[in-house]
Amino acid sequence: MQDFEDAPPPADSLVESLRGFGYSAETAIADIIDNSITAHAKNVRVQVALAAPTPFISILDDGEGMDEETLRNAMRLGSQNPLITRAVTDLGRFGLGLKTASFSQARSLTVASKKRGGEINVRRWDLDFLAEAEGSWRLLTSAPEGTEKHLESLASQPCGTLVLWQKLDRVRPRLGGTRDGVNSQLLMEQIEHHLAMVFHRYLEGIRPRIRLFVNEASIKPWDPFLSNHAACQTSPDETINSGAARIRVKGYVLPNKDMFDDETEYELAGGSEGWVTNQGFYIYRNDRLLVAGGWLGLGTTKPWVRDEAHKLARIRIDLPNSEDAAWQIDVKKSDASPPENVRTRLRDLALNIRQQARSVFVYRGEYGKRPAVADLARPWKAVRTSDQSAYRIERSHPIASYVLAELDDDDRSIASFFKLLENTVPVEKIWIDTVEQGELPATPFSGETREQIRGLARNLLASLMHGGRLTENEAREKLRRLAPFDQHSDIIDEV
Repeated sequence: MQDFEDAPPPADSLVESLRGFGYSAETAIADIIDNSITAHAKNVRVQVALAAPTPFISILDDGEGMDEETLRNAMRLGSQNPLITRAVTDLGRFGLGLKTASFSQARSLTVASKKRGGEINVRRWDLDFLAEAEGSWRLLTSAPEGTEKHLESLASQPCGTLVLWQKLDRVRPRLGGTRDGVNSQLLMEQIEHHLAMVFHRYLEGIRPRIRLFVNEASIKPWDPFLSNHAACQTSPDETINSGAARIRVKGYVLPNKDMFDDETEYELAGGSEGWVTNQGFYIYRNDRLLVAGGWLGLGTTKPWVRDEAHKLARIRIDLPNSEDAAWQIDVKKSDASPPENVRTRLRDLALNIRQQARSVFVYRGEYGKRPAVADLARPWKAVRTSDQSAYRIERSHPIASYVLAELDDDDRSIASFFKLLENTVPVEKIWIDTVEQGELPATPFSGETREQIRGLARNLLASLMHGGRLTENEAREKLRRLAPFDQHSDIIDEV
């Protein structure tokens, strides 16, 4: 038999260690709302008051509430064994979220709760009080002075739970900085967008499962897949078996910029982090978003990175909560890693979606706007030379073939100029401009006036009709099918 002695860590040092889990304000608030959803709340109201005489953040729900024993247990660290089987709708796992999320932002955590027909029960952790208690665990049973108005809000409801954070020593926008007016506004925007994204499937529909409010503003869902956009392309739903669990996967190729009504709609679809950052996998557990974007370390010869060419690719994965351990879901519910038995299939699915997304990105505006045209000729084509990409003028293009056919044998200057163009395409400069500007530098004819486009169309029509090669009607129809004139048929009609 081994000799041993109890050596519990001092309460203050242990709790101070728990403050370093890496929550941001918005992820910490989302963790609290998880508990509200588990308690079948219909409404959750978040109040953020950083400029108040006593700054606070409160989260009030109208869920089932807790009696005194349940509340006392909820305030314990590790109040839930992560290995036990949970209800399929349970959004928790470790029994740490309430405490770690709260301590990551504040030094004082008060929780007040009541069940229908019951009394309000209160428990409070105060890190300063723990430090003065010389390391002993002392859970306070009353709310701090001056919090009566918060308790009144709870008392006015039949049931529910109030989480109150005070002594906010770590609440700030994710980008850092002080709590001045500008950064307070930034913080509010980050909180609102994060909740709109993480809980969008709960917020959607005519009768949403839950309603969220931040400082009385109603949070509207943000769908990362633009599921209702006419130009969004989707892959078939697929189910992957992972042991006894079934994982659902669906791919989305979002529309390119040309498919949006205006710049505001396009920027909103990109998300607060932008189009490039938000590409990749979106992992849900019980409809709650855990991971937003990124490629989960998957790739072919090396792990994929988030880049401009694949920014329209997003893939939804739905997990049951029984897969938490297999997918290595962390305490913050913000990181995951797919197990080996599904990585190959996920990679193959992602490869297909990435290829489609790259095609939409390269041929901007071609998808979803009109039916494909068989002879929609483009004057450039991509080729592989010595394991590198190169770009060549398509000699079979109607205009290019006409120009080359008209050359005398002793005058090959145009052909030489084609070669010069092909070997001086500024690929690196185009790519840098694309990354820096977040979009291709220019759309076809974006720098030309309507009269200039009309003049070019007139000259090309004459070339197509030269020597009786095509009738006028045939030439006009041919020109309508040539990129980029396929987007300017009204101008061709004017010529």
